[in-house]
Amino acid sequence: MGQSIQDMYEKLKAFIENDVYFYTLLIVMVSVLSFGLGRLSMHSESQIQQPRIVLTEQPAAVVVSETSQPTQKKPADTTQQLVASKNGTKYHLLTCPGVKQMKEENKIYFNSEAEARAAGYTPAANCKF
Repeated sequence: MGQSIQDMYEKLKAFIENDVYFYTLLIVMVSVLSFGLGRLSMHSESQIQQPRIVLTEQPAAVVVSETSQPTQKKPADTTQQLVASKNGTKYHLLTCPGVKQMKEENKIYFNSEAEARAAGYTPAANCKF
């Protein structure tokens, strides 16, 4: 019985010493390990709770008043001279072509350039101020 174990050990040693078999076995083991780790990482990422963003209904237009309290309706007066998009960084005159491209629900109206600048907007280059 001791002889058969010794023979098996010698065969294993000869198998490992042969470079072709060793490198083939090494590549297969690395591939299987990489595949397993990749699947494991995908499984653990899917268990991480992603923050959920809940969108609520947006008003048709937002107006920034002197007190910086936005109102939900466009006032009837004509003192509003400037408009900006909630998604943009520039403010425009009501007569600028860029205003026509904005969706009504994204428009924010301002009474003065000071209000628009205070809200973080800068003048549009294609409008003559």
